Amino acid sequence: MAEARINESCIIGLPTCGYAFSSARMAFIAAPADGEFALELDVLQTLLREKEYESYVALQNVEPAKLAFCTKICSKIITSQFCIVLLNSSAHRDHPGIKIPNPNVHMEYGLMLAFKKHIIPLQREGDALAFNIRPLDTVMYTPATFHEKAERVIDAAILAAGTTARPSRALASSDTLMRYLAVCRLRVTDVSGGDGAALFRLGNPLGFYLLDGDGIVYFGMFDLEPPKELVFRLKLLLQNLHQARKNIEQHTKTLPVEQVAHYEDMWRQLRVEVLVGKEVDRAAVEGRVKELTVGLETIPWRLITGDELEARIKAEYDSIGDL
Repeated sequence: MAEARINESCIIGLPTCGYAFSSARMAFIAAPADGEFALELDVLQTLLREKEYESYVALQNVEPAKLAFCTKICSKIITSQFCIVLLNSSAHRDHPGIKIPNPNVHMEYGLMLAFKKHIIPLQREGDALAFNIRPLDTVMYTPATFHEKAERVIDAAILAAGTTARPSRALASSDTLMRYLAVCRLRVTDVSGGDGAALFRLGNPLGFYLLDGDGIVYFGMFDLEPPKELVFRLKLLLQNLHQARKNIEQHTKTLPVEQVAHYEDMWRQLRVEVLVGKEVDRAAVEGRVKELTVGLETIPWRLITGDELEARIKAEYDSIGDL
């Protein structure tokens, strides 16, 4: 995660507030104040809570004797890691057939854009966007698709924000790991093009290395991460692979037989290995991942510890015998 950047100027001319951008594990939600979209708010707040993120909705908070714009809106947008905005128009109180864009929501949206925040704009299908935000990409949803679409874009936002303060470590930083890969006859995949590049893109944003040789392996060095982070990254990788498999199957009828056989062989070689800390309750992590990936394409995966790496290396040495 990048070093915190301090807001050094006030957009309404007050003294510098000193708030740090993206300094809170929080998502700011801009939404109309009426109850018409209570269901969407409840889904968003539940999803964020499950991912251990605070959700902040200005209309649900009271700051007595304080400048509401600064304390309830501007500072919270600054400190949030990403923002969500419900761009739905509200029904007129006296004439329900008339739909009115919410000015407060659009003002908050403008602040998010000005502060260059990662923004998730959501709008119910059938509503029309205001002309000046129409060119901006917006996630359109129906009541039936809202949960699935919201979870997908929230997961992407958390990854974009940086889920931990630790940068990814290079494989070469661990001599034990390099010996383990050699023993397992694995090497870093050439990702300059072709299948390697396509497979690499499915795991790299989640911190997985792509290896090949004796199979095709997504390897995650997550031994410094907490259990929820392990579940989060492994779940998303398995979802990505499942979607990739579905995309291939959709085009099977139009592909040459040889290419279909190639993809089938490649798929059979795939597996996932995740290096975890000794203190992690592997049974709990494995159980949770299985719960969250029910119905997905089956990909072999396992959690391993540093001790198991050492044991595998030792077994290879022992197989040489005495000299």
